[in-house]
Amino acid sequence: MPAEPALFTAHPQLAARIPWMPLGQFPTRVHRVEGLVPPSVELWCKRDDESGVAYGGNKVRKLEFLLAEARAQGKKRVCTIGGIGSHHVLATAIYGRQAGFEVDAVVFPQPVTDHVRAQLLADAAVGARLVPTRGYLGVPRAVWRTRGQPDAAWIAAGGSSVTGTLGYASGGLELLEQMKRGELPRPDVVYVALGSCGTAAGLLWSLWHDQAIELRAVRVVDRWVSGARLTRRLAAGVDALLQVERSGQAPRLSVEHGFFGGAYGRSTPAADEAVQASGAVGLRLEPTYTGKCMAALLADARAGRLDGKRVLFLHTYNGVDLQPLIASSPGRDALPPLLQRHFPVVG
Repeated sequence: MPAEPALFTAHPQLAARIPWMPLGQFPTRVHRVEGLVPPSVELWCKRDDESGVAYGGNKVRKLEFLLAEARAQGKKRVCTIGGIGSHHVLATAIYGRQAGFEVDAVVFPQPVTDHVRAQLLADAAVGARLVPTRGYLGVPRAVWRTRGQPDAAWIAAGGSSVTGTLGYASGGLELLEQMKRGELPRPDVVYVALGSCGTAAGLLWSLWHDQAIELRAVRVVDRWVSGARLTRRLAAGVDALLQVERSGQAPRLSVEHGFFGGAYGRSTPAADEAVQASGAVGLRLEPTYTGKCMAALLADARAGRLDGKRVLFLHTYNGVDLQPLIASSPGRDALPPLLQRHFPVVG
């Protein structure tokens, strides 16, 4: 029987009024990482890349609450939005289809890489209906048409509504329980990639319970859709929804803006170097989210800003091998014509 989320363990009264369905494998492990940072820094990692059998990463925790909410509302379809290589879109498609939903996704352009093409083929393999736009200007109309279907539940970008943020409210409580059990010592700083803000917001809410820990969020999307204000607003929404008593000192939230790279999905030399260095010690990252977060951590460590500190890196990328899924894909011809053009023509 799947273990109930740490949110319900800490606050049992919530189980009766908050819809939830088991999707992932929790708790995810924590371990010490050697050889990546100077000896003056103690680095740990929480392996949310191992959060699911079908697909891992940070979206699994969010979808446990989001898909359960859609089912409780009697919906037959879930709709969402992301870049053409979105991990969130693929995770929603995989787990949404497993839960019996039809899945639609409005997708917008981002730099096209082999990884993006692989994600698109995986989307096709699981039967997601992709609604492509030519750019951001076309997104509002596509969203309006897609979410307007009477049988559809809307899932916000990145799963970062208040309901989705419950996933990392629970994830943060899980982390505190691991500290209490002695699986890792209390960190001074937690590093997390900051995209649609739900992951950081859930951690901000949950770490308030017991610990004064700095939460360092590394922005990886445009500033107008991400930042400290939205993170705090989502955390406040969780507070209003749950209405549970909390004690302890509020964690410090700091946002690092210097590793974004100027456009969503665009890699940077620092991110590429962080991906390569992390791979050498057994951490498989990617350059859009986790690579940029690790680049910020490495820069702080090398500059001496983390000397004498214990640091936790939240690994939010999917760790499941998607090659079998991609191999089963019907291929580029199953995609809308606007997306087929991103695949090289082989003579």
